[in-house]
Amino acid sequence: MASRRKLKKTIQFVSSELITDIYFRCLMSKKVDEQKIDNLVIDVMALNREYILRTIRPDGKQNPKLVKAYFRKLFADWQTAMEKVIKEIEGI
Repeated sequence: MASRRKLKKTIQFVSSELITDIYFRCLMSKKVDEQKIDNLVIDVMALNREYILRTIRPDGKQNPKLVKAYFRKLFADWQTAMEKVIKEIEGI
C-alpha cells in the first residue's frame, strides 16, 4: 500500500462489500439463521475496527524498514482474516 489513507479506505471498502454480500445472500436464501448472520456482521465490523486502529500507530516510527515490515505484516494478517470471513459467508 502506498499510504495509510489508501490502506484505511481499502479496509473500509472491503468490509462494507462483505456486509453487503452477507445481507444479499440472506435475502436470496430461503432459510435464514439470523443469529449467524448477525454474528458475521459483528465479526466483520470488529475486524474493520481492529485493522483501522492498527494502521494509526505503526511500530518503530523512526526506522522506515520497521514501518514497512509492520504494514506488510498488517496487510497479510488482514488478508488472512478476510479469507476466513469469506469462507464463513460462503457457508451461509
